[in-house]
Amino acid sequence: MKRKILLAVSGLFFLLFLGMAWFGVNSVVRRLEMTHMESNFKAAEEAVRSGRKKIAVQAYRVATAFYQSGSLRRGYYPSRSGEYLTAGNCYWQLRQPRAALQCYEEGLRSEPCSIALLTSLGSCSFSLGEQQKALSALEKSQALYPLKKKVRPVLQKLRAGKVGANQ
Repeated sequence: MKRKILLAVSGLFFLLFLGMAWFGVNSVVRRLEMTHMESNFKAAEEAVRSGRKKIAVQAYRVATAFYQSGSLRRGYYPSRSGEYLTAGNCYWQLRQPRAALQCYEEGLRSEPCSIALLTSLGSCSFSLGEQQKALSALEKSQALYPLKKKVRPVLQKLRAGKVGANQ
């Protein structure tokens, strides 16, 4: 009887070990893929600054591939909003604003007061013609950080359009 209980308990601990190992490996692999995404994004930005647009486009594509692969993994992730911002910026540079918008919105689910994500979401929504979403995101961004001057011209256009539509 004692052997059966001992065998059952050891089997339970073995299954627990396997589950924790799977969880840990997926967490590390996801973080690795997001690190590759961030490094490819930085390389693409450097290529843009030096005028090598074809290399930049390729690096943005590789970065989004790492993002897509990493976003499918499950595990423990303490901070994810920066990853979504980087992925959204990659999609934005690849002229895929809907995918960028989706990344910014996903990032705001994990960090709703991120000024960078709110500003990016507002700018992306504005370019897609989603005026109300752009206005609410940029107003929240400005409420959190009123000194940010890049937001003011777009916000004034949106407010002027809202006033013109209300009259």
